[in-house]
Amino acid sequence: MGTNKRYDLYTPKLTTEREERERKPHPVSLPDGVVRSTGRRRDETPPVPVKALVPVRVVYDDVVEVEADAIAWTPGGAVLIRYTPAGERFPEYVWLWANAVQRIGHPSAPKG
Repeated sequence: MGTNKRYDLYTPKLTTEREERERKPHPVSLPDGVVRSTGRRRDETPPVPVKALVPVRVVYDDVVEVEADAIAWTPGGAVLIRYTPAGERFPEYVWLWANAVQRIGHPSAPKG
């Protein structure tokens, strides 16, 4: 038996939701192999508030600055951050290079 196309109320809605999800920016994390090669993970307790430059991909690559929490790091310069994208309910977890992360309230260079 086939489906009755006159009463198919779900397919158009699911298609629209999928297209909307595909148009939202998705964060791009460092590959797992790269993170593993930077050394043993060390967790921060409590998490450190930071501003981070997160690469995102929609159809093209871009970078967004977000306020986040640094929750782990490695000696080789990788930092795991947690942030909630604008308009979303759930946090994203992204591994970044340390030079893309700056502590909030701590200047990167001394003023003089």
